[in-house]
Amino acid sequence: MGNDTEVWLLFAPFWILGIAALIGSIWHMAHAAIVTRRAQAAGHVRKASLFSKRLAWHELTDDGRHHLRRGLIAFAAFVALCLLGIGVGAAVGLLLSR
Repeated sequence: MGNDTEVWLLFAPFWILGIAALIGSIWHMAHAAIVTRRAQAAGHVRKASLFSKRLAWHELTDDGRHHLRRGLIAFAAFVALCLLGIGVGAAVGLLLSR
C-alpha cells in the first residue's frame, strides 16, 4: 500500500464522522428555525425586530433551545473532527515521508 493511500485511510474516518456531524448540525438548525417559526405563528414567541434577525436565547421555546444547542454542538464536533483528521493525516504523512 502506498503512503498516500495509507494517509487517506487514516484521515477518512475523521472525515466521514465530520460529515455525519455536519448533517446532524444542519438538521438541528433547520428544526430550530421551524420550531421557532411555529411558536412565532402561534404567538408564543415574539417576532424579531426589524433590525435584529434572531431572538435571544431566553426568548426561544424549550424545543428551539434544544435544537439550537444540539446544532451548535454538532457543528463544533464537525470542526473538531476535521481539524483532528487533518492533524492525524499531516502527522502520519510527515512520519512516513522520513
